Amino acid sequence: MSAPSQVVAPQVPPSDGDSRRRSLALFLRARRESLQPEDVGLPPSRRRRTPGLRREEVAVLANVGVTWYTWLEQGREIGVSAVVVESIARALRLADGDLAYLYELTGTRLPSRSSAPTELRDNLVRVLDGFSELPAYVVDRYWNVVATNELAEHVFGSEVGANCLADFFTEERVAERYPQRALVGRMIVGQLRRQAAAYPSDRTFDLLADRVSAASPEFAAYWTSYSVGVEPHVDITYDHPQMGRLTWQCTVLNPLGGEDLRLFLYLPRPGTGTAEALQRLR
Repeated sequence: MSAPSQVVAPQVPPSDGDSRRRSLALFLRARRESLQPEDVGLPPSRRRRTPGLRREEVAVLANVGVTWYTWLEQGREIGVSAVVVESIARALRLADGDLAYLYELTGTRLPSRSSAPTELRDNLVRVLDGFSELPAYVVDRYWNVVATNELAEHVFGSEVGANCLADFFTEERVAERYPQRALVGRMIVGQLRRQAAAYPSDRTFDLLADRVSAASPEFAAYWTSYSVGVEPHVDITYDHPQMGRLTWQCTVLNPLGGEDLRLFLYLPRPGTGTAEALQRLR
């Protein structure tokens, strides 16, 4: 009598998620073992059975639980937020390609720290110079001025490197020039909130908000109330020390290739004398 044939279970190919978690586990282990304690500010230790850092040390540096990080290195199916990924990247001193690879493996968004390439900024300067009869400037996601034309410098005092939000809430001489101060303040904060939502893993927004909140109760009130519904394209009234009261129709453009940049172009409101004041200035 012949022996019963054996039934071989079909091989189930690993899913994309399984392969990604396995690659992540191997990558984290390799980067952890490539670091020495002194590389990350820890005292050197002579009694080490394994090369590089211990899992416990990485967990402490990243401010995550030891068990959770161990599971991550074991390729277990656990949730990983962008904030935690950023903490792990800092703990392992990841940069450039390694950093991008970590975000790719975890399926999270790589935060951009540079608002725009130098070539793009140079092009924007030429674009702004083309608006010789209208004030115009460009800001990044944090309200830092990255380019401005001469007319915007004369009218608004725009300077490359200045932060429009911080200046408005911490410099009284700036805010007092806006008769609709509360409206403008809520508008600026609302746009910062929207930008922060578009880049959820970028903690620079929180750092900026903390710094300005410490100096301005007005900003702190708007920020904590989540004022995001103020229309950003309302007319802007501005009292210039020499030119008098000016009223602008503000147009906001997004330059191609600079996703987090905004170009503010100010058109004189007809019938307000603003165009005539600009003509006298020119």
